[in-house]
Amino acid sequence: MISNNMNNYYAAAKVLDELMLELLEKGVVIPPHVADDLKSCRSMAGLGRRLPDDADLALKTLTVLQSVEMNLLSLAEAGEGAGYADGWQSRIISAYQEEAQNFSAGTASGYVSGVPRADHRVRLQREQLAVLPEPEALLEEFSLSFIEQEDGWLLIHGRKENVTSFLAELREKIIKSRLESEEGV
Repeated sequence: MISNNMNNYYAAAKVLDELMLELLEKGVVIPPHVADDLKSCRSMAGLGRRLPDDADLALKTLTVLQSVEMNLLSLAEAGEGAGYADGWQSRIISAYQEEAQNFSAGTASGYVSGVPRADHRVRLQREQLAVLPEPEALLEEFSLSFIEQEDGWLLIHGRKENVTSFLAELREKIIKSRLESEEGV
């Protein structure tokens, strides 16, 4: 059934997104087209969850998703070794096989309890904010709110341009922190 596949594609895209963030933190350069393709995958899979009978969309999503997976796993293996890449590949396979029942109707609609519908949102692990001296102050500076979720992730939300600016600032701080640690070594 296509709708189940689209839920699984969405889950796989989320795992690939985690892999990409981890690779960026490790200093691996991600080609812009791979990041753009991953963003497209998440959008297409999210749309596919709302349009479960669109076989063309499902096929396009899977094709792009497999390309992103191949590129990111290649970068992971080249940068961190085969064992590291194999671990991520296992997580990706698990996401593809994940039961669609893990996604509630509320999640499929894009609504998250406690977050205004108009807000743009992103999930980050608290460790990803460790490079910031005062993460709450930066969130406040960009007029963003956050909710600590049960799985240890932070759901950050607010106006789209504020979320985008916050992520750009976070990315710069991660890169700066990595460069400073390399200079100190």
